[in-house]
Amino acid sequence: MDSPYDPDAHFGNKRSITWTGYKVHLTETCDEDMLHVITHVETTAAAVTDVTMTEPIHHALADKQLVPDTHIVDAGYVNAPLLVESPRDFHMALLGPVRPDISWQAQNERAYDLSQFHIDWEAQ
Repeated sequence: MDSPYDPDAHFGNKRSITWTGYKVHLTETCDEDMLHVITHVETTAAAVTDVTMTEPIHHALADKQLVPDTHIVDAGYVNAPLLVESPRDFHMALLGPVRPDISWQAQNERAYDLSQFHIDWEAQ
């Protein structure tokens, strides 16, 4: 138990920020010429990863008929399957930065990391 006052509150950690409690996921409109409106709020336990919430958020937006053309998110909400499935399943583009390669190979100049491998599509 992380809090004697709330047994459902748990320890959370994202990069250098730590807390005890919950995590909230907000979705809002961001059209330049319009008022920004929060269209969905999802509260989870603090330890729930952001990427596991992308698809449930997409379902909730679809249920409310509030699916944007492009869903702009931070790196925590992006992975390869979601980049493929979001346009197919929800008719929305998922746009967000991919996570950097933090493997030991990427940190060692004498090692081979993912950036050194390329697919030659023409040669199959």
